[in-house]
Amino acid sequence: MPLVSDRRLIPAWLRRGFEAGVVGALLAGGTLVAFQLSRPAPRLAIPNGLDGAMILTPAVIALGVLAVCYPTVLAATRTDAILGSVAAFLIAADALMAVSLVAHDYVLIQPLSRSLPLGVVAAGLALPAALAGLLFGQLTARLGFGRSAALRSALGAAAVSLVTVAVGSYLG
Repeated sequence: MPLVSDRRLIPAWLRRGFEAGVVGALLAGGTLVAFQLSRPAPRLAIPNGLDGAMILTPAVIALGVLAVCYPTVLAATRTDAILGSVAAFLIAADALMAVSLVAHDYVLIQPLSRSLPLGVVAAGLALPAALAGLLFGQLTARLGFGRSAALRSALGAAAVSLVTVAVGSYLG
């Protein structure tokens, strides 16, 4: 009889969600670096057009695509894929918002007439992409987990994220 239990303290979906969330937050941190390097000291607004889209794209792709696909491809069940994807998005978005809040990277959002941290803007733009990717992968794949579902999630989330970033950069 073994003295060490084979049971893990953390469920696999939470561990994979945490891994994807940390990697997504690190990749999305490129948005903060790009924003600081793209403008001189008083950075008040995200530039309109292609410049703004290029600044926001790393965060939206990291939060919207990676956070959904990584747990889905490694999941053993549909429930693990869904829970891991949600956990990954929440961890990555929270970490990015916290870092941008501490870094004081506030930008003016013209339609709202408010200044928000850049991480909040990026997480808000990534939310539709993550939801679309999760739904697309779960509803179009027969099993809802594995390589096929992750590929479908990635394609759906990438398409929605590019449209969201393009529209958001011209509106904001």
